[in-house]
Amino acid sequence: MSSGIQLAHIDLKGKLIQVMVAIGRKKVVETALVQLKIADETDAARMEKVRALLLAARGADIIVLPELWRLGYANLASFRKAAETIDGETVSFLRDMAAELNADIVGGSIVEKDADQYYNTAVFVDRKGNLCGKYRKTHLLSYRSQERKFLTAGAEFPVFGTRWGNLGIAICYDLRFPELFRRLAERGAELLIVPSEWPTIRMEAWQALCAARAVENQCHVVACNATGKGLLGCSMVIDPNGVRIAAMGKEEGVLRAMINLERMRTFRQEFPAWQER
Repeated sequence: MSSGIQLAHIDLKGKLIQVMVAIGRKKVVETALVQLKIADETDAARMEKVRALLLAARGADIIVLPELWRLGYANLASFRKAAETIDGETVSFLRDMAAELNADIVGGSIVEKDADQYYNTAVFVDRKGNLCGKYRKTHLLSYRSQERKFLTAGAEFPVFGTRWGNLGIAICYDLRFPELFRRLAERGAELLIVPSEWPTIRMEAWQALCAARAVENQCHVVACNATGKGLLGCSMVIDPNGVRIAAMGKEEGVLRAMINLERMRTFRQEFPAWQER
């Protein structure tokens, strides 16, 4: 079959849902998760470190960065001052790296300025350096956080068709809300990418929620977390049965995993639990 993207429809209890389907897809996709240590360092030093880690991920089909890796989530008060437009320096850097590495990149997230609004925004860049789209974090934390004070919640749930399959993106706190992930699955997502800065004190929740989102949607969850003071690390890739096929501890580095999407597609067809609500 020729490669490309076409539209298909899934009937869920009489409700037709339009989704994107990639044609001529790869059966196996190699992911690389960049688990970055958020440390007290200059911006220039952090950018150089991220560049080195991205180069270490060379050869992967898709590379994922953690949430707000350039600023750090703890620096909420500086969000608006440090905000960028979607065509700003950070996204330009990611586009250049994607083209250099011939890899798709989910670039963690930036604080995006759009008119007088500010968003926690993840971008998806393809291997040619094209900005394919963005996802703005939907659920903003209020518990011991001022995220709602400084940012605006997103309201769109894109699924991106690629040469190897379809992906949806959620960010950190979104992980607690299964409806978002189900919406992405209904729209055709096969990989659920979750850039995060999840805290160490909620380790058990991180592990349980990543597994739950994979099992209930019968797809892979690729959860890329930051490490450092108060941050959990523990980036992982979960298969549709809730099994961790790759995982890290607290160390900084690159986690690689081979994901068999063809096996997942067969599993969904044979055991279509996610469509039988």
